[in-house]
Amino acid sequence: MLKFCSPRVAFVVKNSFQLAHFWELMFSYTRAEILLVDRPTLWDEFSRTDLESCPIRVSVVSRASIAARASEFDALFFQTVFPGIEEVEGVPLVSVQYGLAKERHNYGEWRSLADLNLMYGDYSASKVSHFSPSYPVGNVKFSGWSPRVKRQALRQNKIDLGFDPSLPVVLYMPTYGELGTFSELLEPLSTLRRDFNVVIKMHHNNEISGRHWRREAASLGISHLFGGGDDQRKLLEAADVVLSDYSGAIFDAVYAEVPVVLYQPWAHNKIGVQKFDLSSIEFRRRDELGLVVSEARDLARALKEALATADELVGKAKGIRRDVFCDTAPDLIVPTACQRVDELLTGRLPGQTTEQRYVRESVRALLSARRALNRSKSKPRPFLQRLLSNWRSPKPD
Repeated sequence: MLKFCSPRVAFVVKNSFQLAHFWELMFSYTRAEILLVDRPTLWDEFSRTDLESCPIRVSVVSRASIAARASEFDALFFQTVFPGIEEVEGVPLVSVQYGLAKERHNYGEWRSLADLNLMYGDYSASKVSHFSPSYPVGNVKFSGWSPRVKRQALRQNKIDLGFDPSLPVVLYMPTYGELGTFSELLEPLSTLRRDFNVVIKMHHNNEISGRHWRREAASLGISHLFGGGDDQRKLLEAADVVLSDYSGAIFDAVYAEVPVVLYQPWAHNKIGVQKFDLSSIEFRRRDELGLVVSEARDLARALKEALATADELVGKAKGIRRDVFCDTAPDLIVPTACQRVDELLTGRLPGQTTEQRYVRESVRALLSARRALNRSKSKPRPFLQRLLSNWRSPKPD
C-alpha cells in the first residue's frame, strides 16, 4: 500500500464503527495514532486487549484533554463533531464522510469546523463546499474493495459466514433510535427464517446503551447477528437483498449493487426526528433506490419480488450510484484522499473564505455555550440558593 510517511496524524474515534471506517486510511500513515474518546460505556464496546493488540497506537482521551493532545499532530481526522472540537486550535481538521442519509446532519453547519472535507462524490462535496473546502475522493472504508468481483462467489461467501447456501440472504441494516424500525420488524423478520437467512447488522448508535437487541433477536430464533463495528463488506458480499429504512446503509447496498427494499412507514410523521426531513435523499429518491414498503405485512412479498427483479432494481439504482459516488478506482480511493490532505498541509489548497470563517466562529461559540449550559445544569446549587430555598420551604410540624 502507498505510504505517506511524513505527517504525524491522529484519528478521533468514538466507537467501533468509526474505527472500522478509518481503518484503510489509517494504514496509509506510518505515524498515525488513534484518539479514543472516553465515555461511560466505552469498555462495553472495547477491551483492554483490543487496544493493546491494535497495530496502531491507541490513546484514551477525555473531553478535557483532547484539545491539548490535538496540538501534538500535523492533522486531525474525524467523522462528526466530537467533545472539545470547538477548542482545537492550530491543527488542521479533516472531516471524512461516513454516510449519505439524514442530509440535515451530514451536510450541516458543523462542516465549517473542518479545514478539509473528504467526500464520497461530487453530490456531497457540492452540499458542503459553502462551509469549507470539500473534495470528492470516494468512500475510504471501501478502498480496494470490488464488490462486483467479490459477489461472483456468492454461494461460498454465504458458507464462509455460516449461512445456509441453499437460502437467499436478507441483510437487515436499520438506522437507530426513533427513526429506526428494529422494534417493528423484528417479529415479522423472525417468521421468514424458513425461506431466508435472516441477517441483522445493527446501527452503531443503537449499541451505545448496550446490546440488549441481541437478546431480543435471539429469543425469536434469529442467530445471524452483527454489531455496528462489524464489516458490512463481507455481509454485502453474501447478501441477496438488503432491507433498510432511513439508514446510510442503503447506499452501501447501492454501491455493492445489491437490490434494496425500503421499509419507510409514516415518513411524514417522522419529520424532525434525528434531523430527518422529506427532502433528504433516502426519501426524496427512494423509488430509485429500491422497492418501497409501508406496511410490515407486505415485507415477505416485497423481499421475494426484489429477488425476482434483482437485475432490474440494481439497474434502476445505477443513476443515483453515479450521482453520489465518484468514479475513483477502488485502489486509488485512499491515495486520492491522502493526496488531498498532503495538499492541505503544504498550502496547495485554498483555505476558508472570510464568510466561511464567520460560520466556523458561530458554530464554535454555539458549541461552547451549549457545553457551559450543560455544565451549569450538572452543578449543585450554590450554598446561598440552597439556604434560601430551605428558608422558604414550609417546615413540617
